[in-house]
Amino acid sequence: SSLLAAEHRSLAAEVLQLKLQQRRTREELVSQGIMPPLKSPAAFHEQRRSLERARTEDYLKRKIRSRPERSELVRMHILEETSAEPSLQAKQLKLKRARLADDLNEKIAQRPGPMELVEKNILPVESSLKEAIIGKSGCVREGRLDLYQDFHKCV
Repeated sequence: SSLLAAEHRSLAAEVLQLKLQQRRTREELVSQGIMPPLKSPAAFHEQRRSLERARTEDYLKRKIRSRPERSELVRMHILEETSAEPSLQAKQLKLKRARLADDLNEKIAQRPGPMELVEKNILPVESSLKEAIIGKSGCVREGRLDLYQDFHKCV
């Protein structure tokens, strides 16, 4: 029991020593405004901190007074235009994104394939390859297009 207590005290002393080594110097504390400078009175330091706080407070009040109206934020696409309660807005946004994802997936599924793009002269290919793709040579199998293999079989 006393051995355990001695180990505990030793460990606590090591931790304390480490923390003392890692703490900021007085100069750092003064430069960060946490402690007053040694040569100036504490009252002067407090007055200076009070003035800095007041200046910061005035700045923030000015910013709050001049912030844009909600309608302006909606127009700038910073806020969503919604009539839903704030507690439901996150769910509404999630639903909107899910709908957009579904629409996009549907459009991707309906987009034309490479064969259709070649047939409509949207996708440029060599004329001999185009003939093979369109099927004049009967080389396209099962509606799929394997450009390299089909071209070399037909040429």
